[in-house]
Order: sequence, then C-alpha cells, then structure tokens
Amino acid sequence: MDDLDPVRRLCVAVEADSSEGEPEGEDAATSRTGDAHPSGPLVDLAERASMAAGLDQVAFQVQPAGVLLVLNSGVNEPRVVVDLTRELHNGLWRRNRRQAGTRLRCRVAFHQGLVRLTDEGFEGQAVTVVGDLCASEHLRAELGASPRSDLAMIISGQLLDELAYPESADLHRRQFRPVTVTLTAARSMPAYVYALGG
Repeated sequence: MDDLDPVRRLCVAVEADSSEGEPEGEDAATSRTGDAHPSGPLVDLAERASMAAGLDQVAFQVQPAGVLLVLNSGVNEPRVVVDLTRELHNGLWRRNRRQAGTRLRCRVAFHQGLVRLTDEGFEGQAVTVVGDLCASEHLRAELGASPRSDLAMIISGQLLDELAYPESADLHRRQFRPVTVTLTAARSMPAYVYALGG
C-alpha cells in the first residue's frame, strides 16, 4: 500500500565508477529489490558501511545505477554524513586491498527532502535529486582527477549549509569544491564535491 504522506528524510546514493573495469549499474548492484539483502559488491559495501557507522534506521533500495539509502526522519544527519562516508572509504580500501586487480571506486551523494514510500519503493523529489547528484559530471570528474582516491562524495548546497561547522565539527566547507549541478528537471542546484584520500 502506498504511503501517501511524504516524509522529509536524508537520502544517500552510492554508485560504482566503471573507470577501473568494474561493473556499473545493474551488474554492480544486481536487480532491484526493496526488502531483501541483495547480493553484489556495491550493496554489500553499503550495508557493511552502514553497520560499521552504527546506522540501524536505514532502508536500502537497489536502483538501476546503484543503491539508494533512505534514513528515518530524525537521525543525526551530520553524523550520518561523516560516519557513513568514512566507513564507505574504509570498506573500499579493505576490499581493494584483498582483491588486487579488481579495484572498485565509488561515488556517494547526500541530499535531504520529501520522500514517499509506494508499492514501487521510495519515490519523490529527494530521491531523484540525490540520483542526479551522484551521476553528475562534476562528481565523476572529481573522482577521475584523483586517481589515488577510491571514493568521491557530493552533498547538496542546502544540506551542507545546514550541517557544516559550527553545527558539526567534522564538516567544513573548506574541504569541498563548490559546483553547480544540472538536474533532470531542467534546473540547477549548488553542491559541493570532495575526493577522499586524493
């Protein structure tokens, strides 16, 4: 049954970068399921990172291009952004160290907005926007320009404005490079990108 009342939630999109010969999209994240524990390196990475970050109020949804994480309303958003990004980075380092020759590099995006749960899964403007951010050329370029990095992140300008220092001691605007992303809705959005360990 559809949940007709949208709820404001933090959304996270994780996608694999194909520059190292790794599968992207369906091959990386398997077919779409909403309630199981789908196999595949990308979903496994996201689930393990969420557990390591102590996130127990998160739903996973496999998307054609990657995996979507939707956090329950009321979570500590600065902590989610900082801890989840750190654990994704750590997870990629461990995986790539074990599996030399099959390097996995990823992009992660953060945005907050109204989300509705339907029979098809999570939908809404926030879901669309976080996917656009993760697929943006700015984020791809940031990762491409940092060959030593396994993870590049992007966060919407609105969200970083709300969460950055002094609200969070671990999120500083000076870490990021400001960009403007063109969305599928034919409008633009300010955002910030950063390659970890680059």
